[in-house]
Amino acid sequence: MEEKANALYQFLNEHAPQFTEDWLQHQVKAAGSDYSVDAPAHTLNRIKEQNSQYVRYVAQSLLQTDDEMKKTISEWTSMTAADRVKSQTSLTEVASNSGIFRRVYWQYVQRFVHETSLEITMDDIFEWEKKINYTLDYVLETFTAHFMEILLTRLSSQANLIKELSAPVIALTEKVGLLPLIGDIDTDRAKSLMESTLEQSMTEAISVLVIDFSGVIMVDTMVAHQLFQMIEALRMIGIKTIVTGIRPEIAQTSIQLGVDFSEIETVSTLKDIILKIML
Repeated sequence: MEEKANALYQFLNEHAPQFTEDWLQHQVKAAGSDYSVDAPAHTLNRIKEQNSQYVRYVAQSLLQTDDEMKKTISEWTSMTAADRVKSQTSLTEVASNSGIFRRVYWQYVQRFVHETSLEITMDDIFEWEKKINYTLDYVLETFTAHFMEILLTRLSSQANLIKELSAPVIALTEKVGLLPLIGDIDTDRAKSLMESTLEQSMTEAISVLVIDFSGVIMVDTMVAHQLFQMIEALRMIGIKTIVTGIRPEIAQTSIQLGVDFSEIETVSTLKDIILKIML
């Protein structure tokens, strides 16, 4: 059995480049796809190199323990997953090509059985089936895990960046900061606004924060409540707030919601506040 597995391993290693060419013949022309047969030369060469190495790693699993195989494959899928994310290849496309790879792989195993002088039994083939398919399944499992981890990390970073950009406290003077609110504000964003505004205001050591609502079209009850909680929290840490740019429709909604502006200094426009600060 070991002699036959070694022979199959050698056969697959030697035929890895031709395997890759056969695998490529199953690819369709798809604009922008790394797997497309008309992909740019440098992309195609990279894919060929990776696929040939993939053929060899799967072949190597015939001679490895499960733990050895998993270590080899996990390292490889970690690298290739990062490459596919970078090239914006979809997971659907990867899964589709995984199926093509499996079919071509078994065609080469069949070719080996026909060409070798060794006597190959059904037990041999079923033993190889267990090894090879287990490895191919593990490839897809770990590739998907690495791929999704990279995507989720990237999405989390982008979400944090958006949150930071959506609530920047801009220093107007050493003691006066400006918080321009733009776009829709939902409950989650309102909560994030409170956290980031308090943190930034304390970091910048400002004593007055101007909150500009001119870029906000609508607020609901919960959002209004959280925004006024933020103003109260700022007051409690010694930061005075001045509100400006409240649209008529927001003012009407606030009155209907029972929001009391009497304790909050309001100014009609940001320009008025800036002139006041400068003077």
